[in-house]
This record gives sequence, structure tokens and C-alpha cells, in this order.
Amino acid sequence: MNTRIRGGGQASESRLPLSEPRLLVERAFRRGDVPAVRRFTRSFGGRSGMASARLADFVLAVSEASACATASGPCTARVRLWIADRRAFCEVNGDGLLIRRVTRGGRPAGRQDEEEALRRLVLQRLADYVSVAVSPGGVRVMFSMSVA
Repeated sequence: MNTRIRGGGQASESRLPLSEPRLLVERAFRRGDVPAVRRFTRSFGGRSGMASARLADFVLAVSEASACATASGPCTARVRLWIADRRAFCEVNGDGLLIRRVTRGGRPAGRQDEEEALRRLVLQRLADYVSVAVSPGGVRVMFSMSVA
């Protein structure tokens, strides 16, 4: 895993509304590195002063976003975390593709699709804002949540 820490700069090309980030960290990872991403996130939250209950939610949300971006198999991904104002932000970009197989009733067709749907539900419950975008270049998951 590769880690970079920066004190400021632009947060993302998607331009979520935010002030200058006071702490920005990012890390490259693969599918099997999701437990290390959780530890990385816990360390980030501790340095940023997040309350323990909110930090637990943030770690879970980052873990689910990371798993969602790497669920399709071996790929590389990058997680970016930052705090702006009283909000925590996460962006995960994976170069794998998310394949949605749907049955006639519009329901997910397989176990992997059901797991993806559950990950998205967890993210929606924990975060104030969630975006999952799929393109030929891969999967991008973004979310933000209040840390107050």
C-alpha cells in the first residue's frame, strides 16, 4: 500500500462543496488490503480529533466504500480522506468494473450483487451524501458525513 499525506489543496475533481481541507491523506490499495484501509482510516480519524462513536461509523463507511470499489476482482484503488469544516469526506477510486446483473423483477441476480446492494445501503445509512459512479475507467465512491 502507498500512502501520501498532504496538508491542503484541491480535494477532488468532482468538486464537492467544501472549504480548504485541514488534513488530506490518501493511500493506494488492492482488494485484500481493505483491513489495512480500516486501520489507516482509524489513524486518520484519531489525528483529526473525531469523536470515537463517529469515528467508528466513518471507519465502517470507508471500509464499505473500499470494498465496493474493489468488489469486481483484482484491481488497484486509491482512498482519499479529508476533513473540511465539521465534515469528513472520503473518495475511493478503483479501476475495476462493477457489473450489474438484474433478474426480470429488477432484483440483483447474484450474491455479489446482493453484497454490493448491502454495501450501498450501509453507506446511505451512515453518510449524509453518497455517490457511486461507474464508468469504463472504473468505480468511484464518494461520501461525506458530519463529524460533530
